[in-house]
Amino acid sequence: MPKPSPYLPSIDEVVRMAPELNAWAEMAARAFGLYEGINEAIKMARDKDGPVAHYASEVRQQMILMALIRSFRLDDRGSKVSLQSAYQFLRVPDSLQLTARLYAESEPKSTLCGAMPICQSGITKFLETYRSVDFAGFQKIQSFRNSGIAHVSWPDAEKAKVTFSDVEKLVLGCCEMAGQLTLITSARNDWPIEHLEETRSTSYKFWLAAITAQSNGTLDLA
Repeated sequence: MPKPSPYLPSIDEVVRMAPELNAWAEMAARAFGLYEGINEAIKMARDKDGPVAHYASEVRQQMILMALIRSFRLDDRGSKVSLQSAYQFLRVPDSLQLTARLYAESEPKSTLCGAMPICQSGITKFLETYRSVDFAGFQKIQSFRNSGIAHVSWPDAEKAKVTFSDVEKLVLGCCEMAGQLTLITSARNDWPIEHLEETRSTSYKFWLAAITAQSNGTLDLA
């Protein structure tokens, strides 16, 4: 686990950062969902050597890289708006009382008594997820930051020994933490993991149909 950022945000700053973190987690989830959908489509396709299958493979590689870059943005300890900053805040004992008040005051309004166990559960899940995520892959790409993470290619990641499993663990962990942070600061159920599942299904159906159509000669590539 990387050393957390020393930055300790206020409750107001956490509330402001929660939607942005959720949005980035959703983008990482969609990219990873696209990767998984294409991966499964290629596995299921009878013709894996056609031009559409080759193109799908190229897109698949770009999507796993996109998921990695977006996860990097969420976990960058150099940014005040990051899951590491939220982690620092949620470690403080007062965070339970502060988030419970926000939850209780959000629509539909509830009692502080009813909000406390929900926020306690959310904070516990956030902290447990943060501490259990294998950040080894993230640490391996830390050296890319100075040269610009947005310009990194998957071969660069492979040289740093980042694996597909590293990316998956990172994305799933980010989705869980961002969803829990949204819940305890706004009482909203907005779970990035749902976008991963939806995108995976759509991607799988689209690419399998395209590869199959090309294989059957019913897809015009002219």
